Amino acid sequence: MELRIDRRTLWIGQAAYPLDNIARVFPVVLNPRYGEAFARFGRRVAITVPVAFVLAAMGNLSIQLAGSSSSRQDSSSSLTGTVVTFSLIVLAVHVINLLQVVLQKPQHAVAIETNGTSVALVTAPDAQRRLALTVQLAAAIDNPGATTLALHVDTLSINPAHYYFGDTVNVHGTGNVGRINT
Repeated sequence: MELRIDRRTLWIGQAAYPLDNIARVFPVVLNPRYGEAFARFGRRVAITVPVAFVLAAMGNLSIQLAGSSSSRQDSSSSLTGTVVTFSLIVLAVHVINLLQVVLQKPQHAVAIETNGTSVALVTAPDAQRRLALTVQLAAAIDNPGATTLALHVDTLSINPAHYYFGDTVNVHGTGNVGRINT
């Protein structure tokens, strides 16, 4: 992907960011949310397994009360097999969701925050290049008319919900938490 500064605009691919609206440029390490992924997996398993047992027990009880003795055994084992199969499928989905986070590695990037809610992430293969990119962008913000820059940067393919992105700050309105370091 191309990152370039032309006049007073930062271009990242086809996205344009006026240099006057860039509030902060900083190197960041995006760490996967391993703990939250395991906690979510534990909650999901703790719900899925008891629900499966309750469904199987209620189904078997209703079969025992309603059917004849010859059909009860067949219906009961059929229902139990269906509940077990469905439960295993649901548990497999939970394992896949867990692995999507657990198999992620920390990502090193340069974050470009605007005065609004927009954040762009670009990366380079090593720490020196990321730091140099941060310095060059800061210089361009400091002197927007005089800087021209054209670089090739790498893109990140991440799900933001799987990563911590800096500190959590909320100092306004309801849910005021101040600053929480991550």
